[in-house]
Amino acid sequence: MTGVRTLPIEISFDNVRASESPIVVDCRSVEEYEEGHLPRALNAPLQHLSVLIDDFPCGRDEQLFVYCKSGNRSSTFALYLRSIGFTKCQSIAGGYELWARSSVLWARST
Repeated sequence: MTGVRTLPIEISFDNVRASESPIVVDCRSVEEYEEGHLPRALNAPLQHLSVLIDDFPCGRDEQLFVYCKSGNRSSTFALYLRSIGFTKCQSIAGGYELWARSSVLWARST
């Protein structure tokens, strides 16, 4: 054992909310993002990730939370980022659909 702790690939909204200054990335399309997104979320569509990686909005050592509509694309996104050195990247379980149904988690942006 090296003593390095690997974070689980998925994290709950409650755990994201408890994080200090979370960096949240919406990996849905621009159109989906514009229809509604989590407050302060940055948009980096999964289909454009390889092009965007050089200008990614955070460093490889920063805690990063990714979401999509339901959690499928964000898991792929998180696994890819981990494979290129973003070891603190996690997918938010349930995605935007869960957040939209659970208004007690975060105040909905306007």
